[in-house]
Formats: sequence, structure tokens, C-alpha cells
Amino acid sequence: MPKKLSQKTNTSSTQVLKTLRVLMQGDYSMNDLVDILNKNEADAIFNNSVISKYINTCRFCDFEIPKIHNKYYVAKIPFGLDLSNIDVDIIKSLQAFVQDEMASKYTNIINSFVSKICRFSNKEIKKVEKDEFLILLELFERAIAKKRKVKLLFKNRDTLECIPLYATKNKDKMLFYIFNKKPRCIDSTRLAGIQLSGQRYIEPFGGDQIVVFKLKGALAKRYEARPNETVEVNDDNTITVSNKNENKEILFSRLLRYDDKCEIIHPVGYREDMKELINNMLGNYGVD
Repeated sequence: MPKKLSQKTNTSSTQVLKTLRVLMQGDYSMNDLVDILNKNEADAIFNNSVISKYINTCRFCDFEIPKIHNKYYVAKIPFGLDLSNIDVDIIKSLQAFVQDEMASKYTNIINSFVSKICRFSNKEIKKVEKDEFLILLELFERAIAKKRKVKLLFKNRDTLECIPLYATKNKDKMLFYIFNKKPRCIDSTRLAGIQLSGQRYIEPFGGDQIVVFKLKGALAKRYEARPNETVEVNDDNTITVSNKNENKEILFSRLLRYDDKCEIIHPVGYREDMKELINNMLGNYGVD
């Protein structure tokens, strides 16, 4: 290899490693990376184009480097700690103990520690993700209580300002029901964060009595909407139905026929009334 070409290759390799070293330290925007990487250089050799090329080189070598809300970070590396299932269980138990028994500042420390382990290990420790879902749920429910709009921040960098309606858990994820022109269901695994807006909202359905309910399973596939209903297909193969101005007793009688394939989402008063009705029915048969 000619000497000049060899020097150029070595220089590029060094710059790739410098870029990777910075990315391993935290989440940075492209402007942040340019500033940090040029800080210790005699000349400003790093720019957007050069850094993008180096990041793609790392990706080619199986480093997972996503970009979320204009910030790059290393999510996974192709080598590192080889954790067994027992190792993962011990770490989960330690994390759970700290979260349940110690002050909140130690929870932040243990979560940061576990995040680093996830980054440098061959396995992800799912409890971190579940805790993030709980944080999203807390913010979502706080917005409902304060009647504040929320801005949903998606992992693909999209955003959506909307009115929060209700949240429910489905296996290892949360489902957020929101209103933006029409009711929708958002899978929490698509979200990078939630921001509370300073803007209060009024009842999204105006003077009409709108009841929103979810249907799942085979019922969702075969359901035929009434003339006073609109249907939204959700990410989890359920459907969200918005029913307008139907008599409450008639609607409840119909929804009860759908058994456990139906859940009222909005309004909260209707959910509570349905829950009380079901509990009273079970009480008639000696079921607590």
C-alpha cells in the first residue's frame, strides 16, 4: 500500500474510533458531536458529512446507533459482557430492591447502571423498558387529571399533540388512547417520551355524548359499525369504536353481550358504571 494512502487510512480509522468513543459516553446531536470532536483538534476536521460517514462505518460493523429526536447514541455493540439468564435475574432483583426500598436518587443510579450493562452485554434487561412505560403512564395520567394536552414523541422522530383519554396495560406494554380529530390507540413501544402541554383542553366531543370502546379478537375483525359509529384500527389488531348519542341502557345491554372482548375507554364515568354493573351481576352469583 502506498505510504500516503496508508497514512490516510490510519487517520480515518482513528477518527472513526474517536467518534465511537464520544458516542459511547452519551446521547448527542450532530452539532454536539462536531463541537466535541473538534475540541482537541488543531483544525476543524470533523463536520456533518464526515461524522455521518464514520457513524455509518460503525453501523456496518454491527454497532446499533439509532437517531431519536436528532440525537445519536449507541444502543448495542457487537461484543461485550456474556450474561447468563441467572446473571440477568440477579441484576433484575437488585434493580427491583433498590426501586422498592431505597430513595428515588438511588433508583436513578441503578437504572443508569443497568442501562450501561444493557449497552455492553449480549442481552437486554427488560425491566428498564417496563419502568420507562410506567413513567410514560404517570405523565399521561397526570395530564388527564389536570386536563392538559400532551405531545407524544415517537421513536421515528414524529410528534403528535393530542388530548389524553385513557391508558390500559396489555402484556408488557401500555396502550394510550388519545383524541386528535378522532379517537386513536397508540402502542407505548412506539414512544420515546411524553411532554405535558401548558394548554388545557375542553371536552373533545362538544355537546354530543361520545362513548369510546375497544373490541378485540374475532369480534374486532367481524364488527360492523352502526350509522352513529366510527371505527379506528389499532396497532395490536384491536379496534376503537366511537359511538355517538346512543341511549346508555341500550348501549350497555349491547356491550355486555360482547363479554370480555369489549372494554369501555371513555368517558371514565361510563367505565365505572359498567364496572359496578358487572360487579353487581357477579354478586348475584356469590362471586366477590
